[in-house]
Amino acid sequence: MKASVCYISPLSIHSLRYMEAFFHRGYSVFLVTDSRTWMAPDVLSTQVRTLPSLNKKSLLQRIVPNTLRLVRILKQVKPDIVHLHAQHLYGPAIFLSGLPFILTSWGTEVLNLPYTNAIRLSLAKVIASKASMVTVDAKCLKETWTSMSISENKIRVIPFGVDTRKFNPNINGRAIQKNLLLREENVVAISTRPFYEENHYNISCLIKAIPLVLRRARDVRFVIKGSGPLENHLKNLAKRLNVLKEVRFVGIVSRSEVPKYLSAADIYVSTCIVDSTSVSLLEAMACGLAPVVTDIPGNREWIEDGVNGFLFPPRDSEALAEKLVQLVEDRSLRESFGRKCFQIIKERAEWKDCVSKMEAIYRSLL
Repeated sequence: MKASVCYISPLSIHSLRYMEAFFHRGYSVFLVTDSRTWMAPDVLSTQVRTLPSLNKKSLLQRIVPNTLRLVRILKQVKPDIVHLHAQHLYGPAIFLSGLPFILTSWGTEVLNLPYTNAIRLSLAKVIASKASMVTVDAKCLKETWTSMSISENKIRVIPFGVDTRKFNPNINGRAIQKNLLLREENVVAISTRPFYEENHYNISCLIKAIPLVLRRARDVRFVIKGSGPLENHLKNLAKRLNVLKEVRFVGIVSRSEVPKYLSAADIYVSTCIVDSTSVSLLEAMACGLAPVVTDIPGNREWIEDGVNGFLFPPRDSEALAEKLVQLVEDRSLRESFGRKCFQIIKERAEWKDCVSKMEAIYRSLL
């Protein structure tokens, strides 16, 4: 039996993937979360301890009891390593336990830190400074941490990579095409981001681009995977713009089916306004799709405009439509982008390689 690792994390697919990977590599895996227990107990032989949920309303009431309870849990579990994902508020409990820990942070959790309140910012800086190592999924996050005086030497960039055994250009998506009534002559664009904040995922930007695309290319169809509080708003917007017939809202798709949906498409679209390295983008790249994504730092680390995809200004539906039309009309360009994207994933974001980089950090702490 290898070392034991206690993950302190929200119920995120990112932390679950690491838990799965290290469980299968022979590690003892524990999870402490302040959310309802998710799929982890069903997937892994994992001990799960659940704390009362923290939110804006309950934070002041629960943070001290949760911290004390977490200290007790860590003393009972006695892991070799603590791996803290995202939740800076639980850093003090790890300090009190005296255990070595790694901080893994991603996305808006770090990108928004310079604009948050002084208490949260100070706590995050203390947590990062006391961690044995800080891992991030994008260079832009490393730059954010170093701008807050966290030593560059203790930060490692490790993306949440892609398992190319599951995501690759050879996946057969024909059954999905048939189920969605997509014809052979259709060029299909897909979005796989959730239906949340307009100032984050901004799916309405894609909806608004669709009629502009259809004016010039009638055989385009759009698959929009996801769910969230804006679902009715987005469907109503598509209806008002008279494009509902060309859009397939497919809701929540099981993780095992995602590669098939991607392989049923030709173009990947992301309208996200704030992001680090997007796993959704990497999965689409691995499946050989041609990406059209927002021109933000996280995307620029993977997409070079006009070389392996297109970038467009966030919130600019007209610019998005122009890039989509260009790809719809040029099959050879789509295929060229797709080949280059798959090669980039093999070189920089193969999941097993990412896990090995994290394991090297684990070993350095033992």
